[in-house]
Amino acid sequence: MLGAIIGDIAGSRFEWHNIKSKDFDLLTYRCHPTDDSNMTLAIAKAILDSKEQWNRLSEKAVTSMQLIGREYPHGFGHMFNQWVHTDDPQPYNSWGNGAAMRVSPCAWAANSMEEAMMLSDAVTKVTHNHPEGMKGARAITAAVFLARQGKSILEIRDYIHQHFYALDFTLDQIRPTYEFDVSCQGSVPQAIEAFLESSSFEDAIRNAISIGGDSDTIAAMAGSIAEAYYGIPAEIRKHALTFLDERRLQILNAFEEKYGVMLEKETAIGHTRTVDYTPMQGKKKPMNDQPQQLSLLDALDTTDAAAASTEVSVQETSATSLFNHLYQACNILYGHISHEYFKEYIIPLLFLQRTSDCYDEETAAAVAQYGDDVELFEEEELHAFKIPEGCHWNDLRQVTENVGQAIVNAMMSIEHANPDTLAGLYSAFDDASWTDKGKLTDALLKDLIEHMSTIKKGNANYSADIMGDAYEFLIKKFADLSKKNAGEFYTPRSIVRLMVWLLAPKPGETVYDPACGTGGMLIEAIRQMHNEQAAYGHIFGQEKNLSTSAIARMNLFLHGAKEFSILREDTLTHPQFLSGGTIRRFDCVLANPPFGLKGWGAEAFSADQWGRNIWGCPPDSNADYAWLQHMVCSMKRDTGRCAVVMPQGVLFHSGKEGDIRRQLIESDKLEAVITLVGGVFYGAGVSACILFLNNHKPVSHQGKVCMIDASTIYTPKRAQNIMTEDDITRVFKLWQDYKNVIDYCVVVDLETIQEKGYTLSVNSYIEKTQAAAISPAQVRQNFMDALEEVKAAEAELTRLLQEGGYIHG
Repeated sequence: MLGAIIGDIAGSRFEWHNIKSKDFDLLTYRCHPTDDSNMTLAIAKAILDSKEQWNRLSEKAVTSMQLIGREYPHGFGHMFNQWVHTDDPQPYNSWGNGAAMRVSPCAWAANSMEEAMMLSDAVTKVTHNHPEGMKGARAITAAVFLARQGKSILEIRDYIHQHFYALDFTLDQIRPTYEFDVSCQGSVPQAIEAFLESSSFEDAIRNAISIGGDSDTIAAMAGSIAEAYYGIPAEIRKHALTFLDERRLQILNAFEEKYGVMLEKETAIGHTRTVDYTPMQGKKKPMNDQPQQLSLLDALDTTDAAAASTEVSVQETSATSLFNHLYQACNILYGHISHEYFKEYIIPLLFLQRTSDCYDEETAAAVAQYGDDVELFEEEELHAFKIPEGCHWNDLRQVTENVGQAIVNAMMSIEHANPDTLAGLYSAFDDASWTDKGKLTDALLKDLIEHMSTIKKGNANYSADIMGDAYEFLIKKFADLSKKNAGEFYTPRSIVRLMVWLLAPKPGETVYDPACGTGGMLIEAIRQMHNEQAAYGHIFGQEKNLSTSAIARMNLFLHGAKEFSILREDTLTHPQFLSGGTIRRFDCVLANPPFGLKGWGAEAFSADQWGRNIWGCPPDSNADYAWLQHMVCSMKRDTGRCAVVMPQGVLFHSGKEGDIRRQLIESDKLEAVITLVGGVFYGAGVSACILFLNNHKPVSHQGKVCMIDASTIYTPKRAQNIMTEDDITRVFKLWQDYKNVIDYCVVVDLETIQEKGYTLSVNSYIEKTQAAAISPAQVRQNFMDALEEVKAAEAELTRLLQEGGYIHG
């Protein structure tokens, strides 16, 4: 909400004196809050006064806007000015932007998009009940809400484009001719575009003011979205607070105390991170201070507390900054390439530039060490990868015509020059249409290359860990953009870390992922071993998808891994890691195979030439137990351990799967079952579990299975449930302690499992805390209270339907 106020204050001096530039002082003595700030605060007060009884929000909005409007009676349009001062305020069918500029508090109070739209309508229809007025307010509310959820700029753009406005212009295109326009359709899309083209909170406001027009209102709308997306820099926040008097500060403080603060936190190395902070309630100040000073001190203290609330490591901040740079490249491709293909372009370019920048560093290091004698060395003695003449990143920057063809030539030449390491790496991205000038003009590709060139990506700039982490963030965002199959190539890293902790790979042990996706599990295993050299030649993965297997190889390279083996084929039908005609065995096996795979080749598996059907053949409608048996056969007989993510159906399904599960249990390889909360995996509507198998159980664990219910150990987020580092540490400790814990953990012997029909449903075994007994009188009272709530809700719905003309009383 404060973002809207800051935008309004910054834009106030330009409303009637437009500036067509981003070069100006942001906040000066000539700036001041206008009606945009006052009405935004009025809506915030209405939300607070409603106490989340939203059926009263429209009434509270009228009261609050009239109260504050009469207290600050300047800057209103003619119709709204009359509305503020009338004793019988009625909506006046306005299509202006007056509701859109004030509506951002609704997005902070809402818990869902549906609720956000309902709140927006409630505070808008009391004045701007024209369809365009309602639409403009909804669009700003939606953008702020999506930004609060952590959605990307591209996702926000898509949502607005699909549901509200065609964002088919750029600020540069409209800036020369854009004029004053107070209509929603003539100012709301422009404000949203100002945010979409921004790189920071301040940049969004500068964008909005730079196009001219209704500067304060456009900047207020852009600033409200930018605050939710970036947070507000502490110094800008502190400066803006000095423009607000006691009345305004009191409302701001009360609203932020309930709904929190978004701060764009600066770090020592100049990068930023958004901090979501909720102030402590009940703060006390010396009573001899003036009221305005008290309110200002509260607001300033909140800023300082938010700034100090989160310590950010240099590595994390650097990785986040690098990711933001990479993801902004997608914005250049937006409108030319479908979302699902962004990775086909950005990932190969990243690797190409990283290779070139590292090549330059290696050259400089060799010259420093050997001087003129450097010419005596072969290229492969000095460089990790060969780069043929004319194929360096800097060569691409010099190309002005047929840029796409030059990119293809460079990639293919580098691939062919490094057959032992890079064979098939770039050519795997065969969906990229680099040479299709109908999609990608030379000018656009030049823009893309120059954007990537703004940050060097060598080892001196970013370590392998930082580069790899940024790459992981990028993969996750590509998962966000294609949720249908995201789970196929992205597993939440906290879940991966928990699995690796269970396996505890030791330096020198072999690690294998038969469904390796983008290689995240293998990378985490290398980190666990704390010795990269000990992992050389010991990392193995197989992946069916061509481009995903290439991404895995790039991922491992970018994380600094060497001498690994990633092979491409369908693991269930064509396993690639063989030894003497049988399945090769490894010390550690881990995977998150696709859940419930259909048509996977059951007929061939029933007579599997590699003997993997040790407990039988699962149905062709579900490959879960085929994956499990493949992994069991891939475990070394003496040291082999396996951690695998499966849908919870494997714990209780009957039929063929039930018989396989019985044999698995009787084999005494199963050491632990961990059930997880639903919603932690992309693209998986079912709840998942982790199975941990061990061919060499400790004596104290033999004949037993440790069952852990982690379905309540998670951190809820608006967009998705997650498991934090603290959450997985808590789960892992339950495993380490290996004892019964009410509600969470039980160690069960095989005889007990047999008695329960070989089910592994964790809740069938774990002792649960008994619910407190409720008296019949209390049950009756609860029922009557609920009935009254239903009646009140039904009456309110009837009133709204009558008011809207849908039914007649």
